[in-house]
Amino acid sequence: MTDLSGDDRNGFARPAPMERGFNHLIAGGHFERKFGRWPLPPNDAAATINDLIFARMINPNWSALQRTFVDKGTAKAMATRSCPALRVPETLAVIPMAGVRSVDRLHELLRPFIGTPAIAKPTHASGSPVFLRNVTSPADLAAMHQLASIDYALVMREMQYWNLPRQIIVETLVPAHNSAPPDDYKFHCIHGEPLLCQVDHARFGTAWSRLFQVPGFEPMDADDGFTTPEDYCLPDAGRLAEMTAAARALAAPFDFVRVDLYNGADGIYFGELTFTPAASLGIAPSSAGCHRETPTHREYSRTLMRAFRREG
Repeated sequence: MTDLSGDDRNGFARPAPMERGFNHLIAGGHFERKFGRWPLPPNDAAATINDLIFARMINPNWSALQRTFVDKGTAKAMATRSCPALRVPETLAVIPMAGVRSVDRLHELLRPFIGTPAIAKPTHASGSPVFLRNVTSPADLAAMHQLASIDYALVMREMQYWNLPRQIIVETLVPAHNSAPPDDYKFHCIHGEPLLCQVDHARFGTAWSRLFQVPGFEPMDADDGFTTPEDYCLPDAGRLAEMTAAARALAAPFDFVRVDLYNGADGIYFGELTFTPAASLGIAPSSAGCHRETPTHREYSRTLMRAFRREG
């Protein structure tokens, strides 16, 4: 009999069938290590938002609309169809990974954009973006090449990524108010309604994140231990209302989704729709860190799960 503890579990994971039962077994181990317990069914009275996300991600049955939004190559057109006022970064190129067997080959294909204000990232995965103006050698592309070469569903059994085309998309950068990247506004939506917004500021510097209630944008937890950095202030009420309306329009078909928007210098930009944030392992930001459940995280989870159960 196969021993699924320790290192043997990792050896079992990759060839195991992409089915809910196997997914539960494989991804459940990561969940247990994070939270000290096995995932609960979402309808359990003690279930948290992490349990709901876990149950969603291991399910192979994702709709065509959800998968269209998951794929960064197709999401932008669908986003502007749902919310015409949204801006989207210009697509400069889409590179199929079939045949791109080395990082040197990828470097060659990206050469026209290296040194320019553009960003490259896998369309079928989460993570490993590369700012091409900073690339000095093929080694700078190694992590992105590795991630773009695999089926991302194998990493944590997030089944919405299963068998998506493996590609790298090259886009223009979102215009910012200063030299730093624009702030990211992540709206956590239940049954189409934005309830909380996580603001990510200075994402590639001294990062700061905080959860706010929607629509008033008061801090969700006044005791989260955070103070606002001197170089950050909330957008004006009109811009916040526009972002909230855009998030509501994008979230309308879904009972749970996170809508990510950028506050660009010339308008609101679509980022992505995230159906399984942090592959069920995420902890709400607070000064206590993200390695264990905190009072802030429990309040975050209660807020979302109360709304989910009330409308479900």
